[in-house]
Amino acid sequence: MLNISKLGINKLIDSFRPFSSEQTSQRFFYRIIGLALKLIVSITAIYFIVSRIQRAESELSFVGFFGEIIAAPQFPLVLFASLILTTLNWSMEVIKWKILISTQFEVRWKTALKGVLSGVTFGVFSPNRLGEFVGRVLALAPDRRVSGSLLSFVNGLAQTLATFSFGVFGLVYFVQYFGYEVFGGFGTLAIQLTISSSLVLAIMLYFRVDLLTSLFQRIRFLKAYHSYFIVFSELPNSILHRIYQLSLLRFITFILQYVLVFYLILDSPEWMAIIGSSVLTLFSTTLVPFLPIPDLLLRESIALSYFDLFNFDLYLVSIAVFCVWIVNVALPALIGAVVLFTYKIFRRWS
Repeated sequence: MLNISKLGINKLIDSFRPFSSEQTSQRFFYRIIGLALKLIVSITAIYFIVSRIQRAESELSFVGFFGEIIAAPQFPLVLFASLILTTLNWSMEVIKWKILISTQFEVRWKTALKGVLSGVTFGVFSPNRLGEFVGRVLALAPDRRVSGSLLSFVNGLAQTLATFSFGVFGLVYFVQYFGYEVFGGFGTLAIQLTISSSLVLAIMLYFRVDLLTSLFQRIRFLKAYHSYFIVFSELPNSILHRIYQLSLLRFITFILQYVLVFYLILDSPEWMAIIGSSVLTLFSTTLVPFLPIPDLLLRESIALSYFDLFNFDLYLVSIAVFCVWIVNVALPALIGAVVLFTYKIFRRWS
């Protein structure tokens, strides 16, 4: 008992001892570096958003048109519904992230929320939002970030599959609408069956994500991380089902936001054409994730090409794409820029 008591007293005394000058300098250095990184990311995100708004104003005279939108009697209801959908959208993403992370270690809801919001900030200025996973894993403890990165990959895979699932139905509708004149009845049916078969194959591969464990463990330059790859084989199908279902629901919120905006700015919208074109726009931007151009510019150009086939006013289509981006991406990214300053990037040293 005496030895144990002495040991406890010694630990208590040590806890009150000041840090060495070397430790203090190291802590100060990493705090400065962490603060600098946060400032760089936040300023870059804000600059990108402001630049995009300025570009929209110069090309679309958005401010003047927005004044007309505000005067519409249905504007308050549409704005409220859009904000609700945005909240639902990112809430489902937080739930997905929390479910996946909890398969390896427990995290608080607050931490999951911070990771998702700061991820939007990182993603807003990266092509196809590829930087989102960086913001997410930085919200985790340093020893959990490798596992978090791998789980973020699974999360992205599920959302991509959800987009692909709806995109296949959009392509089937698209081929049905335009294909008969070009390919004939048999050719149209063959194309539709081929497209549908690709969805079946994609779903089968998604639910065999455990194969990635053995695949990555065979890559030599990843040898130092082999022990982490077991996270893929430890994901039960029930979790993969839930993540996929939530991803499908998230995609529906995207489409509903387009529907709301078109309801506001068009007099008599053709709903099937709007839904089909919106689905194909999101689907196409998912297929070309590595082009070195901002995601919104890519989405705008693709949206114009699809909506043009149905003879929509392309000016109004550009306005709609921009409005959805403002509510669904720019606003959460600005919130994430603030959230980024609430946690420490270099926790081990700060």
